[in-house]
Amino acid sequence: MLFPLLVALFHFPTLTAALLNEKQILEHLYHNLNGDNWDITWDISTTTDICSADAYPGVICDTTNTHVIEIELADNNLVGSITPHLYTMPHLKKVDFSKNGITNAGWDRIDLILDETPDAVVNMLQVMDLTNNRINSLEGIEQLKDSLTGLHMTYNNLKGGMADHEQMFQLHKLQVLAISENELTGLIDTRIGTMVNLQELYCYGNKITGEIPSEIGKLTKMQILTLAENHLSGPLPSEIKNMGNLQTFSVHNNGADTGAHTGPLPKFDTHPYLSEIYLDGNAFVGEIPHLFLHMFNQTDVEVNIGLSNNQLSGTVPTEFLKFKSLNLNVVGNNITGLDSKICESKGVINAWMNGLVEQFGCDAIMCPVDFFAESGKQEEEDTPCKACAAGTGGAMGATACASEVDDISELEILAELYLACLGPQWDNATGWSVMAEIESPLDLTLPSFEGIDHCTFQGVTCSGGQVIELALPSNGLEGMVPPSLWDLPALQVLDLSGNELHLDRSYGFGDIGNAKNLLKADLSSNDIQKFTGIGASKSLQELYIDDAYFFSSLDEEVYQMTQLRILHMQYSGLKGKIPDGFSKMTGLRAFNFYGNELTGTIPTEIGLMPNLWHIDFSENDFTGLCQLKPLPN
Repeated sequence: MLFPLLVALFHFPTLTAALLNEKQILEHLYHNLNGDNWDITWDISTTTDICSADAYPGVICDTTNTHVIEIELADNNLVGSITPHLYTMPHLKKVDFSKNGITNAGWDRIDLILDETPDAVVNMLQVMDLTNNRINSLEGIEQLKDSLTGLHMTYNNLKGGMADHEQMFQLHKLQVLAISENELTGLIDTRIGTMVNLQELYCYGNKITGEIPSEIGKLTKMQILTLAENHLSGPLPSEIKNMGNLQTFSVHNNGADTGAHTGPLPKFDTHPYLSEIYLDGNAFVGEIPHLFLHMFNQTDVEVNIGLSNNQLSGTVPTEFLKFKSLNLNVVGNNITGLDSKICESKGVINAWMNGLVEQFGCDAIMCPVDFFAESGKQEEEDTPCKACAAGTGGAMGATACASEVDDISELEILAELYLACLGPQWDNATGWSVMAEIESPLDLTLPSFEGIDHCTFQGVTCSGGQVIELALPSNGLEGMVPPSLWDLPALQVLDLSGNELHLDRSYGFGDIGNAKNLLKADLSSNDIQKFTGIGASKSLQELYIDDAYFFSSLDEEVYQMTQLRILHMQYSGLKGKIPDGFSKMTGLRAFNFYGNELTGTIPTEIGLMPNLWHIDFSENDFTGLCQLKPLPN
């Protein structure tokens, strides 16, 4: 009986760690984020005053110049993991670490600090801006649920569905959540409805699918909601009517190829503050409701309504006259007219379209029936709406004329390119300039244009009277390449590099798949931002898209080009990991991904590609060992 008694007399103290002071925490932060290589560094060795702007630039202290309340180190070459001790700073309210190379926010280690340091608390930090970093997880962020009101995570590496990052739903005080331009997939989690204090939600530019859940209507404090440029579909939930504080609502360009938003256009007639609404690039049908934005009564506020490229019909309602300053985009629909009272009220609508209505009348809203412009409306003095000999099918706001013949001639196709891409301003327009005065490609059918040989045009090479090569690099082309260009039946080589072009309205690859004989395309140094459409180019063997603006991961659609031999994407804004399936491009012989922001490990499957002879992954952010099988000589 003595032994138990002796045991009871001993005291085994719990091992604890001392709470770090603010200077010690800043030192941890400095070392964890590779401070010696920051663009603007700190003097942590000789200076004890953490509120010294000279020694600790970016550190902001309170009015007593004693305690740190903010840390601003945006775009400063921070690399590595944030120390979890940061979250124990007793007065810190805001950090801005955007535009850096942070891979771990340190949230997943907060619980370790709390276990080791009983005196530590993590209920002060309110706003974290981690935009444009390389963070792939929210694990542990729920530890900040009692203080965090703003979380900015746009342009990071969040992958999977919202359920894979469910910690966000525990942030019950969150007012601003920005998770755009990541790689989120799957459905919108219905738990979004529990984040009742949200006022701003930015979730555009992901790959989220399905319908917007009805639970979104529970977010009655929401002011800005953008779910644009995803792959959402179906009608908008009626519960949106409960979101009476909305000021901005955006679901534009939600993937027409995957369904897009459908059904009649909602009225949005219970939103007194909704001044910006963007529904462009979907599949809404029917007429614009007469009660559209009925409750909006702030007549002196600029209103932006985007309804372009849907399937809307009818007329623009006269009720829109209540808006003194309106930017209305309804081109690319089947709108057949503006209410007659609108264009008769010139004094009332002079401020519409940023004042362009005063200059160009209702043409600034939409080109009339049987007229067209590249943007569907007149935006500048030298880009008026032009007459269409073939008409526009009865629709206003046309961006091209209806074709009178099924088989458009090659000369007319080149004329469309010339007109659409500011031909009269080209640096070298030898041969092309014969078309300088025409207003429509159909003008070339007039007798005065007989005998024009398009094969003599600058940059055009023909064989048997057909265009096989078009080369206009760095030649001052601007605008959108007309879809008809891809209908040149014998086109094999295309070089439009070094211009200011985009291939379709969504800044993807447009109808490039229609060029059935295209073997080589150099589209470098143009405005290409998405991979949409490139997978349809089954004949392409060489593709050059250096100096592009993707700012996203390599899309698996590229892997559909099984005939590809050379892929050049130097300085193209590629981010994140290379998705599985790269070896599907079995014919690939060379690729150059130099100067991007690719992360993770180099895919081992590249070693299974027997035809490869040149690989350039230089100047990226890969980690780990490169484990490839030997390539053949």
